[in-house]
Amino acid sequence: MRLCTVRTPTGPEAAVQVPGYGVVLTRDLLGRESGDLFDHLVKEELGLISQALEAWSPTGPAMKDPIFEAPYRRPRKILGIGLNYRAHAGDLGADAPRSTPASFLKGDHTIIGPGDDIRLPADVGRVTAEAELGLVIGRECYQVSEEEAMSYVAGVCAVLDQTAEAVLLENPRYLTRVKNYPTFFSFGPNIITMDEVLAAVGDLDKLTVATIHNSVVHRQDEVVGMTFSPAALLSFHSHVMPLYPGDILSTGTPGAVPITAGDQVSCDLGGGLEVLSNGVVD
Repeated sequence: MRLCTVRTPTGPEAAVQVPGYGVVLTRDLLGRESGDLFDHLVKEELGLISQALEAWSPTGPAMKDPIFEAPYRRPRKILGIGLNYRAHAGDLGADAPRSTPASFLKGDHTIIGPGDDIRLPADVGRVTAEAELGLVIGRECYQVSEEEAMSYVAGVCAVLDQTAEAVLLENPRYLTRVKNYPTFFSFGPNIITMDEVLAAVGDLDKLTVATIHNSVVHRQDEVVGMTFSPAALLSFHSHVMPLYPGDILSTGTPGAVPITAGDQVSCDLGGGLEVLSNGVVD
């Protein structure tokens, strides 16, 4: 399934994007009102939605030209990973972490959705945008093994994670500061369940993550190029803190691109899965 949140006259509503048909609101599938996608995640209702979709007739109501919102805007936490692609570490003149991953937290005030503007803060110098693969947690995950970790994932999403890089280069201890300006985390338009991801690419290691700048691929790599796999990242951090439905683990970027006002940046997950795009303004 490709789960999303779309704009309606009464506010954001959870929906399923059906390729070749359109977007179907979950209230039309379940016969009851719902809010954004977060409501379904915290109630662990994705299985219920999947069953309803199988029984749904494609003659029912659908939105043909939806406006996608951020899937939701109030996760309990956003967990980011630094320097996780071996080829990317050299961009900052740093060695990739070898024993344990480097991570940071972002506040939900940073969230924007597809088509929203990334706003460059004044007087911080160079800002970069970084395409990443996001993992969306589907059920409470605490102290899990690497072998079982991915069973706790509801799906994946495209992410654009921004960094005030000039400030970070002053001192790497400024990581929380440089990652937490408003509009510095975009995700969506869909959360794609793992069965559809694996049907498209065969193996998660083969999924490609690309940072695209003004329609040109700036940097791309496959998930296999990570130092720590998605399962390893999830297992490791689950031994530090519990992860809850709707939490997002952003797994690192294959390459960061400097951005200026007027630019367009995108995250492309390849395989026909997902493209997330945002413009840049001062």
